[in-house]
Formats: sequence, structure tokens, C-alpha cells
Amino acid sequence: MNPPALRGLIRRILLPIFLLSLLAGAGGFYLLLYQEAIRQAEQEARIMLASALAVAEYTETHILPKLAAAAPDTFEQEQVPFYASRTVFSSVTGKAAFYTFRFPTFNPTNLDDRPTPFEVELLGRFRDEANLTELTGVHDTGQGKVFYLAQPIRIQDPACLACHGTPDRAPHAMIVKFGSVNGFGWKMHDIVGMQILTVPVTQQLRGTLRLVLLLAGGLLLIFLVAYGTLSLALDATLVRPLSALADAAEVASRTGEPELVAQQSSVREIRVLAEALERMRLSLTKALAALVRSDMRGPNEQP
Repeated sequence: MNPPALRGLIRRILLPIFLLSLLAGAGGFYLLLYQEAIRQAEQEARIMLASALAVAEYTETHILPKLAAAAPDTFEQEQVPFYASRTVFSSVTGKAAFYTFRFPTFNPTNLDDRPTPFEVELLGRFRDEANLTELTGVHDTGQGKVFYLAQPIRIQDPACLACHGTPDRAPHAMIVKFGSVNGFGWKMHDIVGMQILTVPVTQQLRGTLRLVLLLAGGLLLIFLVAYGTLSLALDATLVRPLSALADAAEVASRTGEPELVAQQSSVREIRVLAEALERMRLSLTKALAALVRSDMRGPNEQP
């Protein structure tokens, strides 16, 4: 038996197993860490959104009535609940990149609320799917990845139409500030926009990738040690004993002289095979010897 061929067969068996195990381990670990990073980003986004909406609700319930009663003929942006919540959100997040809280609409009063192309896609989905109440996911802004949490804005309060129904019903101060072109024509139960909050996840995902690379390096080191150990063990207990047995069997089949040693391997099956081959060699040797003696006596001699 050719030892290099047997060793090559062992390598072809072990290497794919180790490579598949490495890919499966690193890939599975990456998916787990990725999902955990997204879960944490979603949890953070929900807490921040709840806080921002609480500010809007407080403004609408407590601040707006007092401002309206004190100065009925004036209009300030602070009277808009969404403006208050967005301002507080910006103050909390400061200059942290990609922490954003917006209210993009199809026809905004304030042109700063015009949707981006990505937000237009989300708004289209909310409009096309009436039962859709939330969209989440990861978006690549080109400068980094963010987790987004978006919810539709549906007109449920008739008071909203006082400012967004027709220009003639809107406060004069609002017309003076924003004009009479944008932000009108809204109707009850229509989806006019959405509230979307984004949380950066680029650093979290990079950290996930670094952890996966460290894990893959550790697994690779373990697999290399295991591969070397297994290769040496199989070479000592299997490859060399089988090669020696094969060589001895080859010589014995030609000359009948060498004895097949059965104690060369600790593997029981190899010892049993060597013993069986030795018995077969002895039987063949005796049979050949008897045949030779028979031929030497001739056909007329009695045994």
C-alpha cells in the first residue's frame, strides 16, 4: 500500500470536515451577534421614540391650549407637537451622527420635512398597505448603516384639518410664515406621512465582525492543532501498520518467506487481518509443499 496515497485520502476526508465546521461556526456566530446588535438598536430606538412621542403628547395636551388662549392670532412652531418632540430629541442626541427623528410627509408645510428617496419608498409602502403599522430594518446611508423605526401618520383628529385642510381655514400667522401652497389638502383617515427614528449601527456591526474574526482565528488554530494531532495519530496507528502489512503481504505472495507480524498495530482489526493473512500464508505454504511432494513420488507411488 502506498503511504502517500493513504495520507492523501485522510487529508481529503479531514480538511473538508474542518473547513465546513469553521464556516458553520463563524457564520452561525456572526448571525447570532448580528441579530443581537439589531435587537439592541431596535430596543434603543423604541425607547427614544416613546420619549419623543411623550414630549409631543405633553405639548399637545398642556402647552398648546395655553398658547392658543394667550395669543390666538399668532402662530409659533412650538405650538406644533411634532416640532417640540423633534427639538427635544435633537437636544438629547446632540451632534451624534445618524441619530435622527423626522416627520417626512408627502405634502409638508415646512419644506424641511420633504422625504428623501428612501423615505419616499417607506411612505409608499404605508400608503399601499393599509394595515401596515410599522417598518423596521437596516439602511445604508452611504456614510454608515442605521437602524430605522418608522410608523405612519394617519389623520385621526379633525383639529388637524384646521391647519392642513384648506388655506382659508388655516391661521393667518401660519400662512404668513409658510405660505398657502404647501401642507394643505389633507383629509381624514389619510396617511399623510410618517415618523421615522434612526439609530447608528455601523460601530456595532464592525464590532460584531471583529468578534467573528477572532472566533474564526481561534477555531482555525484549534482545527490546525486537531488536524495535526489526528494526522500523526492516524499515521502511527493506521497508515504505517497498513503499509507494512501490505508490503509484507506483497512479498509473501511472491516468495512465501516473510512472516506477517500481527503486533505492529494497536488497532484490533489490523491485528486480526494480519493474523488471518498469516494463517492463509501458512495454509498455502503447506498445500504447495504437499503438492510438490506428490509430484516427486510420481503417479504410481503410494503415499
